[in-house]
Amino acid sequence: MVKNLLSINDLTKKEILDLINFSNNFIDDEGNFRKEDLFPDKTVANIFCEPSTRTKMSFAVAAGNLGCNILDFNIDSSSIQKGESIYETIDALNLMGVDLCVLRHPDSVIRELAEQLPNMVFINAGEGSISHPTQALLDMKTIINHKSNLDGLKIVIVGDLDHSRVTSSFVEGIANFDIEELVFCGHPEMCNKYMNTDFGIYEPDMEKALKDADVVMTLRIQYERFEKDLNLDLEGYKNTYQLSSEKLGFAKSDAIIMHPGPVNYIEITEAVYDSENSVIREQIANGVAIRMAVLSRFLSS
Repeated sequence: MVKNLLSINDLTKKEILDLINFSNNFIDDEGNFRKEDLFPDKTVANIFCEPSTRTKMSFAVAAGNLGCNILDFNIDSSSIQKGESIYETIDALNLMGVDLCVLRHPDSVIRELAEQLPNMVFINAGEGSISHPTQALLDMKTIINHKSNLDGLKIVIVGDLDHSRVTSSFVEGIANFDIEELVFCGHPEMCNKYMNTDFGIYEPDMEKALKDADVVMTLRIQYERFEKDLNLDLEGYKNTYQLSSEKLGFAKSDAIIMHPGPVNYIEITEAVYDSENSVIREQIANGVAIRMAVLSRFLSS
């Protein structure tokens, strides 16, 4: 096992499956998270330089369930506001005895930081539009929970793919498995990176893309990552790319619907979110279990 979790590509297929299987140990038969004082001598710092609810809070809950001491780093009241670099900030925490840093940052900095600070363990909690490894792990866990494995599935990803670190890491993760078909779908201006790939096909017609799908992952428009204002007719976008009950009818009847959150009901209707096909709320719970597994493994390494 590698020392840090910086990318899903750092893990072998066996390590991915081991972490997913290990995460099952942290949920009891009633679906509650187990609370065990496994690491009372370890301190975990959550450093989020971008907004987050699900990832940040689930890491905090996961660390608390494992008995860790948790530092909830507030960037707005930190010395970063006085011009301190992210390296200097984390180096100071390292000198204070922090064992593991959960870092979300808008830029690609985590690998360099891990090289500069070898005594600190780093977990990537979101790196710009590049990488989000624990999200990929929880997404794969959710699929396996419902489909037994990832092999032989048709998976469709719909939405703003170009700016999605969720897509990047998920594609890296499932590249280890023998899936039947991977289809990318969305507005052409948001799917440039995925129009000509050797690991999936781009299909702009959503109904064609969804035909016989086993898994449908929907993604929000990430306005905060566009370099210029997005001149978009939202009603036209919803007519074409919003996952509605009618469009869902083209997928298999037992297809599962996923979304990493937050959901704003542009990319998916409330009816689909609330449907029996939706596993979106389950993804949130699986995030705690996966992050308990990840923290346990990397705090033990």
